[in-house]
Amino acid sequence: MRSLLLSGALALFILPASLAHADWALSQGNGSAAMSQQVGPTKITFFCTRARPDQLQISFDPWPQPARGAMLWMTLPDGRNDRQPMDVMARDRALSVTLMTSSLVLEHLQQAASLSFDIDNREIARTDARGTGAFRLAVREQCRF
Repeated sequence: MRSLLLSGALALFILPASLAHADWALSQGNGSAAMSQQVGPTKITFFCTRARPDQLQISFDPWPQPARGAMLWMTLPDGRNDRQPMDVMARDRALSVTLMTSSLVLEHLQQAASLSFDIDNREIARTDARGTGAFRLAVREQCRF
């Protein structure tokens, strides 16, 4: 594993360039849907609610320091990349970001072969996208988008 020095002696370990191979775990009900995956020491969670169907909240827990910017990269099976900026919302123990959604963004998430996440212009995680199709269906059913 390589590490990225964040501040002083505090380091966050991130995955090497190879993909993390695990399905995204899905939960849904009562007008919300979530998928999560443990990537090294950080749990990444996508979450939607019926009250805000045009947004996906994404959290990185734990996250040790403030962040200014975040980006989601979705690599499609044909090799194309979709880059989606995310708004940094809050940080307590976890970093919370918002991804504005559209039908195209959700279609790319459903079809993606892999996902990668950049925080402040540094890749912090790369995962395969197994399970994102089920999440897309849950977003349609629970969050009505």
